[in-house]
Amino acid sequence: MYGTYLRLNVTIHAGWRDVLKAAAKKLTRKARRGPQHRYARQQFYRQMLQYHRNAQDLARRWRL
Repeated sequence: MYGTYLRLNVTIHAGWRDVLKAAAKKLTRKARRGPQHRYARQQFYRQMLQYHRNAQDLARRWRL
């Protein structure tokens, strides 16, 4: 899933809304709107946000 985060093409300076918008664009229409996929969709968004926070922490630590 980390590869998917990298393909979102968001910078570490982007906000959480930008990450969610980019992640939503990677999902198919059926996956975005289907109520049966709700839990999987939430988990996907949470994981993308966690990867983004990790990237921001790493940049802060190394002052990039």
